[in-house]
Amino acid sequence: MKNFKSLLLVALVFLAGVIAGVVGTRIVVRHIVGEMVLHPESVQPRIERNLVLRLQLDREQRAQMHVILSNAHTQLESLRHEYRPQMVLVLSNANAQITDILTPEQQVRFQRWKERNRPLLDAIRQHP
Repeated sequence: MKNFKSLLLVALVFLAGVIAGVVGTRIVVRHIVGEMVLHPESVQPRIERNLVLRLQLDREQRAQMHVILSNAHTQLESLRHEYRPQMVLVLSNANAQITDILTPEQQVRFQRWKERNRPLLDAIRQHP
């Protein structure tokens, strides 16, 4: 019986660790994605720092990397401006369609979900 309790305790501690890891990872990933959507200008410096450290780039490679990523950032901004109206329309249509299939109770929960995620959703809709 003593061994069973010990094994059960170890299993519970392991399970608690797994749950904490999953929840913690979700929180961190959601925060990082939210920051990237709200502040896309912070993505390039983050990528540059990460690659410089991981690839151990020298000064010349860093300069070349900066030019490459700056050009890519400019091109992505242009695409974002071009496709923003279409994205907003698609998201609005999806929102209306989702609302249509929900029960009144589910619509209330969906509305609460949208309120909790409003900063991220607004950033997607409005960011230049």
